Amino acid sequence: MFSDWPSELVPQQGWGDEAAISAFKDAIPWTVGRDFVAGTAKHLAGSLGLTKPGPPVKSKIVHDKQLQVLMPALGHGLSFPLSEIDILRDCVSVYCEWLSALLPNPKSSVPGPILNDPNHYARIIINHFYYLFVPRGAQGPDVINRQAVLCHRVLRTLQNIAQNSPCLSEDTWQTLLLFLLHINSALLSPPTVKVPDESKSAPSSTLSLNFTGDVPEDAGEQLCERVLSVLFETWLLACARCFPPPPLWNALRESCQRWRHRAGLIDQWNRINFALTRKLIGFMYGPSFPEIVISAEDDLNIIPASMSRDCIAQVWYRILHIIGNPVDLSRHTVISKTPAFLKYAISSALVIEPSQHPCLQMLPSIFLSAMKGVSGLVDAFLGVPNTSLDNLTQKGRQISPASSLSLSTEYHGDDTARLLASGRAKCNSILHLFGPWLFEAALINCNLQASPGPQHKTDSGSAGSGSRRPVSVFGGESNRKSSDSSAPGDSHTDRLASLSPQHFQSGRAEALGALCRIFCSKKTGEEILLVYLARFYIALHQGLRQSDPAVSSSHPDMNQNSSNRYQGIRTGICSETAASILVNGVDLFRLDLHGVVGLVPSVLGVLECVLPEGELNAPSHFPVTLLRRAATHVLLSILPLPLHFQGLQVKEVGNNSGERLALSQLRPQLVNLLTNALQVEVDPANTQMLLGGLLFCVQDAALCEVMDSVSQHNFSADRDHNIMSSGASDTVSSHGDYNSLLDESCETLPDGSLSQVGASSFTGTATSHAAMLSSTDGETRPVVEDSDSAHALFVRAIYLVCHRLISSWKSDVNVSLAGLELLSGLARLSIAEQDGLECKRAVKWLCDYIAYQCSRPPRAHSKDLHSTIVAAFHCASVWLVAHPYLLQDKECLATVLEVVELGISGSKSQVKSSDAPRLKHEKELKPASMRVRDAAEALLSCVLSQVGTFPSVCGAESLSSLLDEVTLLRHCNTWGGSEQLTRDTAAQHFRYFVAQNSIMLALLEQPLGNHQDPQPTVTALIRGPFGRVAWTMQLRHLPRHKSSAKLYTVNPGRPLPMNDVGIKHNVKPKYFPDSVERIPLCKSDKSIPTLESVIMNDEKSALEHEKLLQILDHQIAFEDSVQRQVERETSEYPDVETECVAPPLCFEFQTARLLLSHFGFLSLDALQESVESAVPSLVAVDSSVAGFARDLDILDATNNRTIDTAHIFYVQAGQSVPQDILSNVISSSSVHPHFMEFLNGLGWTVNVHQHPGWTGHISTAFMVTSSSYDGPVDANHGGSGFNGRSHVLYWSDAVSEIAFVVPAPTHGQASPGSQQSSTNNINMVGFVLESCDRAGGRGGTSGSGSERSDSLPPYDGDVEAGSSISSHTSQMSYGHGSENKNRKFGRQTSAMSCNDHKVYLVWLESFDDCYTFPANELLSETVTGLESSSWKDKEAIVHIIFIHALTNGLFRIKLQGQNAKLNMAGPLVDGQVVSRRVLGTLVRQTALNMCRRRRLESDSYQPPHVRRKLRIQEMVQKYRYEMNEPEFYTHLFTSPLC
Repeated sequence: MFSDWPSELVPQQGWGDEAAISAFKDAIPWTVGRDFVAGTAKHLAGSLGLTKPGPPVKSKIVHDKQLQVLMPALGHGLSFPLSEIDILRDCVSVYCEWLSALLPNPKSSVPGPILNDPNHYARIIINHFYYLFVPRGAQGPDVINRQAVLCHRVLRTLQNIAQNSPCLSEDTWQTLLLFLLHINSALLSPPTVKVPDESKSAPSSTLSLNFTGDVPEDAGEQLCERVLSVLFETWLLACARCFPPPPLWNALRESCQRWRHRAGLIDQWNRINFALTRKLIGFMYGPSFPEIVISAEDDLNIIPASMSRDCIAQVWYRILHIIGNPVDLSRHTVISKTPAFLKYAISSALVIEPSQHPCLQMLPSIFLSAMKGVSGLVDAFLGVPNTSLDNLTQKGRQISPASSLSLSTEYHGDDTARLLASGRAKCNSILHLFGPWLFEAALINCNLQASPGPQHKTDSGSAGSGSRRPVSVFGGESNRKSSDSSAPGDSHTDRLASLSPQHFQSGRAEALGALCRIFCSKKTGEEILLVYLARFYIALHQGLRQSDPAVSSSHPDMNQNSSNRYQGIRTGICSETAASILVNGVDLFRLDLHGVVGLVPSVLGVLECVLPEGELNAPSHFPVTLLRRAATHVLLSILPLPLHFQGLQVKEVGNNSGERLALSQLRPQLVNLLTNALQVEVDPANTQMLLGGLLFCVQDAALCEVMDSVSQHNFSADRDHNIMSSGASDTVSSHGDYNSLLDESCETLPDGSLSQVGASSFTGTATSHAAMLSSTDGETRPVVEDSDSAHALFVRAIYLVCHRLISSWKSDVNVSLAGLELLSGLARLSIAEQDGLECKRAVKWLCDYIAYQCSRPPRAHSKDLHSTIVAAFHCASVWLVAHPYLLQDKECLATVLEVVELGISGSKSQVKSSDAPRLKHEKELKPASMRVRDAAEALLSCVLSQVGTFPSVCGAESLSSLLDEVTLLRHCNTWGGSEQLTRDTAAQHFRYFVAQNSIMLALLEQPLGNHQDPQPTVTALIRGPFGRVAWTMQLRHLPRHKSSAKLYTVNPGRPLPMNDVGIKHNVKPKYFPDSVERIPLCKSDKSIPTLESVIMNDEKSALEHEKLLQILDHQIAFEDSVQRQVERETSEYPDVETECVAPPLCFEFQTARLLLSHFGFLSLDALQESVESAVPSLVAVDSSVAGFARDLDILDATNNRTIDTAHIFYVQAGQSVPQDILSNVISSSSVHPHFMEFLNGLGWTVNVHQHPGWTGHISTAFMVTSSSYDGPVDANHGGSGFNGRSHVLYWSDAVSEIAFVVPAPTHGQASPGSQQSSTNNINMVGFVLESCDRAGGRGGTSGSGSERSDSLPPYDGDVEAGSSISSHTSQMSYGHGSENKNRKFGRQTSAMSCNDHKVYLVWLESFDDCYTFPANELLSETVTGLESSSWKDKEAIVHIIFIHALTNGLFRIKLQGQNAKLNMAGPLVDGQVVSRRVLGTLVRQTALNMCRRRRLESDSYQPPHVRRKLRIQEMVQKYRYEMNEPEFYTHLFTSPLC
């Protein structure tokens, strides 16, 4: 920069007013001169008032000639030896007082001539001060300390004058700066002279020699930091007030390059650079840009406030280059090429060459400090938060704040804080500034000659090999000379055995880390110069392939293993450079870096060194856990590459042999690396990340094989379909066959969607794995082997995860949940070669895991432990539903039922097969917890009702029957359809009973219209904890398949009469024997008068008696005549005219009584209260009470599955305004081509007005209504068609359902969500009450229509089109009615507390937009109606899955908001890269697992079946008939309408 300018730094011997002082010394002898100087100095010092009390005496020096005599004497006194310390002190005191003439308030003792011309005399004084700082040779520590005290006083004085003097001239400024340069040169230019501690051995991998001699032999080491700080601070003041000319800048640059062997210079250089950079960034990027943190208060004010911005920029750039090339610090021969080192070598008998001086052994630590400083400046320009000067003093700062934050798993509230500033400089700009230094430092001691082949053999002892020459990518002539001088064969290096280029690996690692952070800061769409990329890849390749010789020397077997591609593989040794690359380069494969795939083989070698080893030998300043986490991140980012670029042949960096490697060949190696890492990993966060990668591998392989099998069937181009649509392997179709779902999806996908996968993603769909061949070695072999097929991975994953779950993961709740989530994902996979035995083992291991967790001692039982048990029961349900054939195995069925029994009762009936089973009444009901019992009941219900039957004929949208009272009554024979049928009216025709206090029976005794065979028929609507079912039961004497066979002749003919029917005896029975008349009467018999005697005594009574007898006679005669007539008409015999006819059919049956009787509910014990329960086993419910129909609707609206909602947003580059984000999905032209494909992969499309399940909002869920939106979705929409007003995306299985809503602008018509968002405080109780009242006003909840029930024929009744199907429910648990406000059943806020959190799926065009995404502003668009009334008043919990499409066809994932205890819901991992095939499936599974973990964490959550059970119990309390047993029996014989 200043090479054309001469330096103003003259030789030291000609500076400091040497002529005047020499004339004084030569004029008089030494002793006389000493006495003269001592007396003069003492006299002048005494007049200052410093040595004796009293005010200072006014100076008597009034002429310049007096000063011309005195000042040479004082200057001569400053050159006295340190033994004359008193004279030195007096001279310093006088001069310091006289310099106050430059201050606004000079001291009174200052001579008049100096006051008249202060700048002239100040320059003379400053020149004389030089002699004080000149080293005196070897001195004792006390003497050197005395000199240091005087030097510090002078420096304070000069610094005070520079800061506060208002009259410093330009010449004085230059004199002051030259003085500071000269004293620094005098003190710092000579090599450090210290006695090394012989007890300490040479350094190992990172050289940091500290000389610990007790006696420092020069003052330079003691004054180094002080004189440098005064120099730089004064220089900055001069730049603000009197900018130094170029010769001075050149002098400063040359001087600093002579002091580079001093560690203090680099420390001060870093300090000034950070202070200047802080100011520079402040006005370049504004106040919002992250500031450099400077903790020292003095350093905050080091930059003068008056310095202009242009001046700051000039000074910053000049100071940055003031020490030259920092990489020269790694070349001791360059650093020692100074006159001071040459002089020492000439005068020393021990050191022959300047480069042999022992102080140069500090260069590795100095070089590291310089690289830390450059790295810190890089972080500052990248906007890394908390970039601090204090970080430079920490050992091993290769872990930057950005890297440590990105690798941290601890979230403290605001996890949305960005790692890098949005307005940061471009990569090219930073590389223009620091690239030459960083690239050169990263390639220290590297052989850049091309490797002859893929087998790289790096000689750890390269310092002793003469065949390789270290070069630099920025190799100028001077650099090449210095490199040659430090070549391995150089004689200097041989004699300086304790220092070699390998000792600079720490600084090299710091440079590599800074380069990684620069390139990882690349923004979306940002272009980096190809020359920088090439240099970067070369540097990474060299940093990954070399290992520390100091480390490897302790492991000699490592160098002898030629079979490994890289040193350190499978030995558990990681070099410092490789560790720095891993930690700082976790995003290398997540960005759109051109050609980065060529680094995969190099990175894979290091991963094999780090991940599979349980005992990793890593650099001490790299935590092993953090290093393994970084390696795991890198592994997850390269896992999809082999299958994504199946036919891509890559050329490894540094290999010019022409041999290429197929990426698909690396897949078995990657899979083995992943599984081996899982076996040895002990950190919970790392384990969860590896589990996510394992599930991705299995699913990606399975879907890839499906695509290959589809392509092998020679599908035409117009029938190529995309696997990522709603027909994903774990998606449940609403059209029937669950197992053949994938085939159905391939027939319904849009044309040509598969062909959208470009050549960069797939080489062609018609090529199978077996056909993908590699010819790199002249042989033909398949790329994908059996060991990494989907089936093989499926089996390995099951074995590994189940074994680790039981052995080592059972005590960690997060890892256990992650493992169970992985097993659930495996259960849903559709693999052609799936082995039933493996699935059976998986279920067996799950049951063993549950049994072990339940059997742990009581002190180990906690909420987290029970959460794992609940999750294991859920996982077992998923396996059994997906593989119903497992229950056909008796052993598997017994195992499942045993663990269900264990969960419900707390113990098994038969612990061992040899034990006698204990009956139910013999066991104590003591489950591990109520949560565990509820989960076991859910599994039992799933086994009994869902396994083998899901999805039902109604589709996956419904687990329950779609029939209700209104629908059934409309199809009865007795219903004429003449009046409006409401739920209240329909309920009057049913008998309602509650059995076991948990099952509500609605019994209809009227036969349905489609049953023409009159049999005792009852139709039962059974509402239980697990849903609603409808059954029609008939009492038959024969099975149904035999009832059509007639056992008699259709026309038997007329029988012949038989007159001989025997003798008919008309015998009148007697009630008493004949002898009764012969028994004489006794007095007691005569005590009661006869009727005749009473009547005869009274005339009136006799008349009345006569009338009564006449009436009786008349009635007897009439009855006899009628009886004879009836006998004639009905008598068969012997009347020959009477036809033989069948008896009339009976149409009146009390079928409800028959049903209850047959099931044993009508016993006396069942109708009485028991000890266990205050409610009898059977209770009649009064349906006529007001509010019964409304509560019945609420019961039907309590879902028997968990429901969740995810909202999807599309963010174009640079958007942060909610309205702009919502407008993106209106048209398909404004979204990414793969966005719609991703939406179809989440689920299938349903019409919210015809969908009986969850729709994303309570106002449209669980009902079928008529609407103008009944048409299909607009084909040109960009996602707005799924906004919830007409259609949504829906997915469900046997235990859960989820709706995916894409919010869009309303355009004048509010969406269901926005209707509620206008209210600040949503009263959910009132909302549901109002909706129920509206439903009753419309005529109640009628049936779904004939299209909803295949078993019901059409009918002529007026079926209201706007009827609702109450088969599903919201998850709300709220009370209704004023009489019920104070009654609570269970935890009433259970559902609301779990629905206040939100799940966002955000598609990003620019990845940096994830830091500015307005999550809270979009909450109003995500209202589902399930929120609690105060959810807006508290901080919303939002889980966000960001999806960013890379240009290579892969997708980068970022997770945000997982700051709960049960965090890191999988299978997706923050930072993971996934393929297009599995994107929709993995995102859906992650969203569901996020919601499940939230429910597991909630203390108030209740499962759906528990809420339904509590709802039934509440209805029992409100509507129960209070009857005793006789009254109950009487109630059975009355009609429900009576």
